[in-house]
Amino acid sequence: MSTNNDLYKREFASFSGKCPYACLHCYTFTPNYQTMGEDNISKIVGRLDGKNPDVIYISGHKENFLNPAQGLELSEKLFDAYHCDILMTTRNVFNKEDVSRLSKFNLRMKNEGKNLFFCVSIPALDSYKKLESNPIIPTPQQRMEFLSEVYANGIDTFLTIKPLCPNEFIPIDEALEIIDRCRDYSTVVLSSGIVVDNHILKRLKGFPIDYKSEQAPLMECLENDISFQYVDVSKELNQIETLCDEYSLPFFQHSMPAIQYVKKLKK
Repeated sequence: MSTNNDLYKREFASFSGKCPYACLHCYTFTPNYQTMGEDNISKIVGRLDGKNPDVIYISGHKENFLNPAQGLELSEKLFDAYHCDILMTTRNVFNKEDVSRLSKFNLRMKNEGKNLFFCVSIPALDSYKKLESNPIIPTPQQRMEFLSEVYANGIDTFLTIKPLCPNEFIPIDEALEIIDRCRDYSTVVLSSGIVVDNHILKRLKGFPIDYKSEQAPLMECLENDISFQYVDVSKELNQIETLCDEYSLPFFQHSMPAIQYVKKLKK
């Protein structure tokens, strides 16, 4: 599904199937969710034929860099076909060979006047098991080190604190500490509140029952009619924004304005 923001057209690309990370907050594990997409890279690339995107998000239905080499191949094939900006999102970390490949891909995109944006998701520190209980998911410390390595290779990094949870569930001090540790190797900071349905709430043991929420629209990367509620984390977002202002770090609640900000910096 595409969206337009100041005539900047976005498309999503993702491998199909259930994500083995099985994060407890993930919408793809709700009962009425049906995964989209393909496992075949050529078919994923072909699905966007004729859509002429300005940016492709390697994101959506699962962790697309569980096998970093496979995720990078998908990214490279998409760029070969559409020659547009690319945004990657991951909770995984890459080995040195894959980081080198990522760096070369970034340079190739730059040489063609296009941009690579690399999001590393780190929603918590000591409390991360409340969201990411699977032991195959790299620790927050490993992801912070990886973010630093990616940034050192000249790639624009988006420190992504998603989902942001109420302080009663994930202490806001953890998000602030992540920002403090990563401020020297983050191009921008992204953060937005958690979305939940009844199934997700059952998975998130200990989640505060008394919370304010509002109906969330259909997620742009989904074609399923799944009803979610946005949890009110406005106080937590204000604290993050205040700290980012203190560090002169650009802060955004949505990825598209962050992308457009970085693009303007490069002009």
